[in-house]
Amino acid sequence: MVKKLLKDITEIDGVSGVFIVSNRAEIISKTGLEFSDKQLSALSTYILRIIAALHIKGKKTTELEFYWQNKYIICKSSDQFLVVVFCNTPHILAVIRITLNVTTAKLLEDKKFTKWLKSHIAGKEFMLRKGSLDTAEERLLEYIT
Repeated sequence: MVKKLLKDITEIDGVSGVFIVSNRAEIISKTGLEFSDKQLSALSTYILRIIAALHIKGKKTTELEFYWQNKYIICKSSDQFLVVVFCNTPHILAVIRITLNVTTAKLLEDKKFTKWLKSHIAGKEFMLRKGSLDTAEERLLEYIT
């Protein structure tokens, strides 16, 4: 089911790829991406650290949008995983936002997927404790806290 949902997202005009990652920055599945798993894991770590920093300040973050490597990126955050979509144009972000809401709901209903996720759950603060923070991340945390 996961592969089918990702394939449906990549079939939308303007989407170049999509991946799902656990809250431990472990890539679950990906489709249509030219980036390596190492690059995607590093990107996921940054996203998860931003979400964790905002969580510490009491701000619930369910969605992020930004520009990276000449792509518009929109990601949907749930308590257990992220769905990250790479777009070629910002004009489709509204459609992708709706699609991500539906995709996240379907993934949370999938018993096989949720069973697998239970063994990979990490708290929001996990990504702030894991590994060392670079200077940009330290400045972000100083600004937020």
